[in-house]
Amino acid sequence: MTVEIGLDFVEGSEPALTLAGEVVHILPAEMALGGATPGVAVQLEASAEELRACFAPFLKRSKSDAKTEVDREAAGRRDARRGAVRVPVGVMPATRPPFEATSRDLSASGILLSMKGQVLPVGEVVRVCLWHPNGEPSVDIDGRVVRQLANKAGRIAAVAIAFDRLQAVDPATRAAIDGLRAAGCRNRLGGIRGALDDLGLATMLQMFGASAPRGTLVVDHAGEQGSIAFAEGQLLRAEVGALEGQDALVEMLGWGDGRFEFEAAVDPFLETTGTSGSLTGAVLAASCRLDEERNAESAGRLFEPAPIGAMTTFDVDLRPEAEQREEIGETESAILELAGAGINVERLFHVIPEPAEAIHASLYGLVAQGILLPR
Repeated sequence: MTVEIGLDFVEGSEPALTLAGEVVHILPAEMALGGATPGVAVQLEASAEELRACFAPFLKRSKSDAKTEVDREAAGRRDARRGAVRVPVGVMPATRPPFEATSRDLSASGILLSMKGQVLPVGEVVRVCLWHPNGEPSVDIDGRVVRQLANKAGRIAAVAIAFDRLQAVDPATRAAIDGLRAAGCRNRLGGIRGALDDLGLATMLQMFGASAPRGTLVVDHAGEQGSIAFAEGQLLRAEVGALEGQDALVEMLGWGDGRFEFEAAVDPFLETTGTSGSLTGAVLAASCRLDEERNAESAGRLFEPAPIGAMTTFDVDLRPEAEQREEIGETESAILELAGAGINVERLFHVIPEPAEAIHASLYGLVAQGILLPR
């Protein structure tokens, strides 16, 4: 398809630009019934460099070589605009051992880092190690913590670090920063963004996992930012704050609102070092654990996770099934038939043509009633 772009500050009734693109994702009109906003996601064929060249004629400044101080300050502010960049970053504080954090965004003058177990106070002097995305030597740059960001619960979830101005203009440093920002921009060009409560995180993970060979889902909620990376149906990493793996998944599945951004790309380092396990099974296990934690909390008793994973199979107890036959719906009947044939949890989600959340609710309900007995 073609996309016509109009610019308010350009005179004339015709579109300023016409760009070619391809539809890469669709939310049909029927999804409006579930609260989603129908529409399409279009990936433009032009590269980031080509797009900049297309827009450049509309953004040209005066041809005069004489620049005022205001012009120079404005140019500096443009260079310092932040762009979303999520990569591992080495942090070396002056007063404690080094540790690794994850960047949220990056500019020529500073970086915003998500805090895991460590919390950096305002005024702390640190050295930040930026790994070049093209495999070139890493760059160390000094800085100082200038701001802390707290989540809804009051935990310091991120800190902003201002770079040393002299080091920030060093060619090698600028090259690393520009390379990281360009990589982040390329990933976002084909990305999908929206509200977390439109579909729910569990459904989105099932949808993206089935339609994309690899991807990273970044979720923001009340000052916290978490991420889930997968490739070929395998979960590579899930983290939020100091939590990782199943603990991080449970935490994020419990977020009822927020924003998400999906990129059909994964950090190459994760594909060789990330933990591997079924994405479908991990989401199911985390959903079961979250439900049981909520049930235990409402009942005022301690929780112990149910031993249900992607490869779990079940025995079917026909006595409670017969007692509650009238209450069993079509999804439950399909689960019982397949479970009786020895189908595991992961295959249930692939075979039954129902939303993941509906299958999970029915499966968990049958286990809670004692009809399905995990082996």
